[in-house]
Amino acid sequence: PALARRGAAALAGARFASGLPSHSKLTLPALSPTMSEGVVANWLKAEGDAVEAGQPVCEIETDKATVDFEATDDGVLARILVPAGTKDLPVGTPIAVLADDADTAKALKDMDLSFLSSGGSGGDSAVPASQPQGAPAAAGNSQGASRSGAGSHAGGDADVLISPAAAFLLNSYGVSASSVHASRALPSGKWHVVTKDDALAAVKGKELVGVGSKAKQAEPDAAATSVQAPPKSAPSAQAQSQQRASAAPAVEPLGEGDVSGSFEDVDLTTMRKVIATRLTEAKQSRPHFYASIDCEIDKILGYRKNLKQTLGAAPSINDMIVKAASLAIRDVPRINCRLEADGSVSENKSIDVAVAVATPTGLITPIVKNSDQKGVLQISADMKDLAGRARANKLKLDEFQGGSFTVSNLGMFGISDFTAVISPPQSAILAVGGGHQEFDVSG
Repeated sequence: PALARRGAAALAGARFASGLPSHSKLTLPALSPTMSEGVVANWLKAEGDAVEAGQPVCEIETDKATVDFEATDDGVLARILVPAGTKDLPVGTPIAVLADDADTAKALKDMDLSFLSSGGSGGDSAVPASQPQGAPAAAGNSQGASRSGAGSHAGGDADVLISPAAAFLLNSYGVSASSVHASRALPSGKWHVVTKDDALAAVKGKELVGVGSKAKQAEPDAAATSVQAPPKSAPSAQAQSQQRASAAPAVEPLGEGDVSGSFEDVDLTTMRKVIATRLTEAKQSRPHFYASIDCEIDKILGYRKNLKQTLGAAPSINDMIVKAASLAIRDVPRINCRLEADGSVSENKSIDVAVAVATPTGLITPIVKNSDQKGVLQISADMKDLAGRARANKLKLDEFQGGSFTVSNLGMFGISDFTAVISPPQSAILAVGGGHQEFDVSG
């Protein structure tokens, strides 16, 4: 069925028969038109918790914001297939299993559901997790596991996956992956992951392959060869230069404390990755024309001062800029349009101005809708509400998608001017710098 509620949980495959009790598989939905991957930021329900239709099950970080992932059916959360913090999940990836009741959830909790993570269809391939690994019924699962990722290898009772960064480190230092403890376990218990931290711990104090001990071992062999070789004529000047170059001391390997270094790796959020990608594409695919002007704001400051004395509070300069931009767009309606991906131009029926707001996870642009029809006090109230919910990742999809124009203001940070990049598919952006006092020499 079609999903009407924002962030509603997708139900894939409906009900499985044959080897499993009745259940539903929750898959990662596309929570925005441009979303192709997502991150399970946080689970709001634990395994065994009852879930009602409309209740948030977890938080999903999309390419735009972090939104609640709501259930559409009542049930019990039987299994979590994807732990919180798992990144780069394609849309449609199974993330959890919802059972009809507590007894069914308990039965599913004791079964091997790893085939669900690899896109299996279920059936008789599901077996209790306590069943011996060598049982014939588990043959299908073991085959699926061997296909689920290159570079996996047996590791005791569980198969082990190695992250690309960990594999590079272990290979660089000549450490066998089979000797490294995999600290991260997937919820099914069948798979463990050797992370970068595991690899750093394993290579600590060791030397890079080909730089340290192997380079030193090569020196006696070269010396022995030179002794056993028959005498030849005196080498030329060029040959002597080459010999001196080859006799240069080998590069010293990194010290024990230099393996991890005095830094910390911080992964980019999905939002920041998308921002970088989209703005790079915008700069390359959309011609940018820049114009700048200085505006006298004495009357605006005076108007704001009067409002504050009268009402006890006043809209910000940015609120007034949003109002001014809205009226300018109304006077020049051709700018109130969107440049679509196929090259067509779509005109907007309403004037909706977006405002750039910085959040801990990245930049987002909530939209003040029908801003040309609102007064500055209403615009101020709308912006306070939108900015507060943006920083708390509580915006709805229609509150930050759309519009044709964005206002980006860095004046409050002491920035005098800067160059902004148009946010596709919008047509323009206004970069606002800080104000300063000047002498009036006009007389």
